[in-house]
Amino acid sequence: MISIDRTYIAIGLLWAVGGMLLGLWMGIAADNSLKVVHVAMMVVGFVTLAIYGVLYRLWPALGASPLARIQFWLAIGGSAGIVVGSYFFATSGSVPLVATASIVFIVGAALMAWLFIARAGKAA
Repeated sequence: MISIDRTYIAIGLLWAVGGMLLGLWMGIAADNSLKVVHVAMMVVGFVTLAIYGVLYRLWPALGASPLARIQFWLAIGGSAGIVVGSYFFATSGSVPLVATASIVFIVGAALMAWLFIARAGKAA
């Protein structure tokens, strides 16, 4: 089974490549209408998920918690929802998906903070 840290990094890198390709397309087409999607892919998808992967790698005790899997799925689901929701926002002005996904992502971030505060000092 692949470890949570490697999974986070792998998914983050996939978001990075997708975000870079979207940014390249926007530049070539001189069309910035999907800028918010590009930013969501790069910041929420790549940067935040990669940071979570590094935290799990540097503090293995975080991944030993049963809450780690819940935190992982909240972050992954929330990030995907934010990217898709930002597309709907950019193309039609629709807010519900990006708003709901943002709440899910924030809960995942709060759980990550809790795991770090509660477990980072413990041995793996």
